[in-house]
Amino acid sequence: MVLAIIDEALAKNYRTGVIGLRGVPDRATSVDLQHQGQTVRVRVAESTLAVREMLGEHRDGDWLVIVTDRDDDDLGAGILAHFVWQRLRRPDPWEAVRARFAAAGIDPALTSRPDNRELATALVAATPAAGWPAAPAGVLTRTHALGAVAAIHLDFDTDTADVLGVLRWSIAARSVASLGALRRSVGDLLADTTLDWIAQRAGSAAGPIRALLSRGELADVVPLGLVLRLLTNDRYDPPTTHQAQLALVRLEPRWGEYSPTPAALAALGQAADALLSDLIHDRRADDDVARCLDRADAILTQIQAEPLARHSELLAGGLRARFVALADGLRGAVTAPGRAGDTDTVEKAWAAVRAHRLAATTPFRGPFEAAVRLVRWLTEVDSAPGTPADTPELSLLARQYLDSAAWADAAINDAFGGVDDPSLSGALHAVVTAAQQRRRAQERHFARALASAPTPGGRGLPAGSGTVWYLEQLLPGCVVPLARKAPVLLLVLDGMSAAVATEILSDATGRLGWLEAALPGAGSLRRTAALAVLPSVTEASRASLLSGRLTRGQQSEEQHGYAEVTFKGGKILARLFHKKAVDTTAAGWSVSPDVGGAIDDIELPLVTVVLNTIDDALDRSDPAGTVWTADAVKHLEPLLARAAAAGRTVVVTADHGHIVERRQGTQRSHPQISSARSRPATAPVQEDEIEVSGPRVLTDGHRAVLAVDETLRYGPLKAGYHGGASAAEVVVPVAVLVPDESRNQAGLELLPPQEPTWWLTSPAVSRTPTVSPAPKAATTKNQGGRQTGPTLFDQAPFEQNLFDQAPEVTKQPTTTLGRAVVASSVYRAQRKIAGRLIVTDDQIAGIIDALAGATANRLPPTPAAQALGVAQTRLRGALTQVQQLLNVEGYAVLAAEPATGTVMLDVKLLTEQFEVPS
Repeated sequence: MVLAIIDEALAKNYRTGVIGLRGVPDRATSVDLQHQGQTVRVRVAESTLAVREMLGEHRDGDWLVIVTDRDDDDLGAGILAHFVWQRLRRPDPWEAVRARFAAAGIDPALTSRPDNRELATALVAATPAAGWPAAPAGVLTRTHALGAVAAIHLDFDTDTADVLGVLRWSIAARSVASLGALRRSVGDLLADTTLDWIAQRAGSAAGPIRALLSRGELADVVPLGLVLRLLTNDRYDPPTTHQAQLALVRLEPRWGEYSPTPAALAALGQAADALLSDLIHDRRADDDVARCLDRADAILTQIQAEPLARHSELLAGGLRARFVALADGLRGAVTAPGRAGDTDTVEKAWAAVRAHRLAATTPFRGPFEAAVRLVRWLTEVDSAPGTPADTPELSLLARQYLDSAAWADAAINDAFGGVDDPSLSGALHAVVTAAQQRRRAQERHFARALASAPTPGGRGLPAGSGTVWYLEQLLPGCVVPLARKAPVLLLVLDGMSAAVATEILSDATGRLGWLEAALPGAGSLRRTAALAVLPSVTEASRASLLSGRLTRGQQSEEQHGYAEVTFKGGKILARLFHKKAVDTTAAGWSVSPDVGGAIDDIELPLVTVVLNTIDDALDRSDPAGTVWTADAVKHLEPLLARAAAAGRTVVVTADHGHIVERRQGTQRSHPQISSARSRPATAPVQEDEIEVSGPRVLTDGHRAVLAVDETLRYGPLKAGYHGGASAAEVVVPVAVLVPDESRNQAGLELLPPQEPTWWLTSPAVSRTPTVSPAPKAATTKNQGGRQTGPTLFDQAPFEQNLFDQAPEVTKQPTTTLGRAVVASSVYRAQRKIAGRLIVTDDQIAGIIDALAGATANRLPPTPAAQALGVAQTRLRGALTQVQQLLNVEGYAVLAAEPATGTVMLDVKLLTEQFEVPS
């Protein structure tokens, strides 16, 4: 207060002097202070004589303050003449406050409190070094004074002084420390008054917030709000409602004497939920969010309300409860086949997990998403609609592996790693085990077809979706002709299985922006498949691929064979780079200058680069646990960037695939093995092996026994193996990438997304009616009419459908909704009005049927592009044309959400507009 009066004198242009203060000497202390570069001597005088004596202590340029209980009459005019203002001053703390805030007046809301003088004294004591902000319009209001304290001392943002601003301030770690510092410096009165002012900013939630702040529970405001969000939910069933009410009763001691209304508690709950839902996406607030969520879970435990956590989309306990429900559904789906409702239970539980705000970041998501996908896959029946009856069984199975089972292998890899939670791990184990059983049956079926395949001739085997190439024919029959049309970069990823290719190509077409295209003459909108040479080892398969003929050899033989097939046979210039040439990079170069220069030279039609990262991982790494993005394969990403800059078309393929070691198998030793998965045809063939023979078996005598089951190996333990007869080792993916549509120099047709439907959506999306007769069993017969053995359509139970004990023949509808629409007179009229459109009637019917079968008649962009059969980059343009045909007179029959791209169909409006039955 003394310094405030000194400041007042300075403001009146007094630079030095003596100030007399009327006060109680016993409550004052003689002390020397420094203030604004001057010495302030405070002295206590209990008599007039003492005052007169102390006047002699004044030094010019400094201040002398004399505190006495004498009045002006006692001192007399002689002494008063020495004082600034020629009178004794009675200290008024509000006057000091007014001066500090440069105000002409003070709002009575501040001065009318019973403890107003103590509050004023605290405000003066809390004056910051830079001073208080001046009162607007000259009147110091309660809001301005306490808002200034909150902003300067408590770091409260007065610009966002609403309920969300209050809650955001309360969870900041520095807020508790700032509040403690304020209490220590000026006492509790100003701190509590400021907290009360802050609580008032929270509107209808002010009551419970004020109660918590008054009890010193600042850090619990938001956590308790999250709990209240659960306890005040009005959509529970009666037993859950009763449980929530009991929990509210257990919370009553937290409010003290205050009795909050249900509306106030609900308002706090809604605000806390809204705040955390927003902050959870702000990485800067990660620590604050984690602290709140952990504390909220602890409070739920304290009030015995843990079961309610499953209803929360924010609490970690809620996420775990949803995973528990999902795990139960997964167990039921694979342990009780035949119950159709089990898969619906899984889908509902998975939707609940995905709706949780923490689901995107939890490490549990990857394994469980893979498990959900596997359950969907287990409901799928292996079939190939529209495949000609004379299609060789081997090509059909190769296509089925590339289009579906390879994705299942990728999901098995993702789920196999599991989670660190014993109560959840069992569900993943059950799903993976069921998937592995089906894959084992499929692989044995494939191996039988591989062993019984006819003598190879031509480029490959015909299939309903294009040729399945013999790998040795791929370079001369496909890549070289393509290089004559456009410069090509051929990337041979040694050991890349079709499962690994799903990840690498998804990354290339997603993150890196490449577009996948079909090979010329592919005959379908699917990725191309090829068959490795047997045994599926590098020495045979890669040498044959790069030489364009069946051969064995190392890099020198590959270089020689490559020169023959490209320059001598194909009449084009080409260069081949092996590992050493690619790895030899100058400092600062991500790509070897020699390799980069060759790619840049578009006068060089074909550049081929061999990358060994995946094959090397089979020896000493973890191929199943690796996330195979483009940057996980050494040199791949910079090579793709260099190719994009040069405008090259890229062909990505492999020499063979692989299986991974899961510590579930055994070693069966044989003398003179040709690989970890192949041996001579000497010992008897067991059920997990197959004997193969023929010109594409590059061993002595062109015969060998190959391992089929992934649990069998002949050599020492490694991280993975190849050389066997499984589709995972033999079926080689062949993908074509173009940088963008403007640099598609060969005019290749762009492919739609290659993910199978079950990878993206629930089975409900794919269960759309189709125009087809009831299925009939098919068998393969010899010339005498006798069945020769199992075929694709005589599969083991796990090859049919995990959930169907026996196949049932049901009559299929003759017309789908999509077909009915395109056959209607209204649609034909729309066609005439719209004029020439690229989109076909088949595409229109396809997207209608896909949306009609989808949950809520909504499809994300990827399955929508699949249903239309277009590349995802062309989806928006295709949908515009679909809307021209379906949105009669502007009614929104079909629409797309601008933010997410989700495609929506109003089925009721569609049937009304086109006058077709629903």
